[in-house]
Amino acid sequence: MRKALGRIVLFGAAAGTVLALRNRLLRSYLKDSARPKKGDVQGDVQIVLDSGLTVEPEPEEAREFAEIARKILQISVQAP
Repeated sequence: MRKALGRIVLFGAAAGTVLALRNRLLRSYLKDSARPKKGDVQGDVQIVLDSGLTVEPEPEEAREFAEIARKILQISVQAP
């Protein structure tokens, strides 16, 4: 019984460590990608439609899509 309980505690600690590391890495990725860097070219956003057609939106639309994607990633980090 004691041995099983010890293993459960170790497994929980390992799982918690993995989850914390994943969240930390994802947060650092979001932080690094939050602002455009010097020399970045506009038009980095491409939309692939169901038909396979690729569309490059105007810069204003591209920023909006990038912001939506960033918010989705942030929400997924906050979800348990």
